[in-house]
Amino acid sequence: MRRHFFAALLSFVMPGLGQVHNHQFTKGIILLVLEHILNKLSNINASLMLSFSGQHTEALHLINYDFALFYPGFYALCAYDSVINSDYNKTSIDHTFAPFWFFLSALLGCFGIFYARYIPMPIITVGLFIICIMLIGTYTYSFNRKIKFLAR
Repeated sequence: MRRHFFAALLSFVMPGLGQVHNHQFTKGIILLVLEHILNKLSNINASLMLSFSGQHTEALHLINYDFALFYPGFYALCAYDSVINSDYNKTSIDHTFAPFWFFLSALLGCFGIFYARYIPMPIITVGLFIICIMLIGTYTYSFNRKIKFLAR
């Protein structure tokens, strides 16, 4: 259970780090490069800097929405992939309900981008919100694995 959360937290910090932690070095490096490209094209870091300094309106004007809409889905996909691949025994995994939370976080992240001008501190609020939902998904996945393990 602890391994799932550590892989998820690494993916929250930087998409691709969870894969590197799971010894999937090629996938992790590719996802790290893709994250940097997507981040640069959507101007997320520059808008985060403006948002942290209290200039939320300027941060919203700086974001390139064409590429920013890919970011929540990419972020959730990297986190989900790092969580499901953090198991040592991958033969008996049941993925029935865990993907729902990651899909929901990506969907709500896109809605957060659409309606960012109506949300107070939108970049920080939406980011923390989707991370909380993905933590629920990580817990759900870990709990299901624990039940399956105890049932054997």
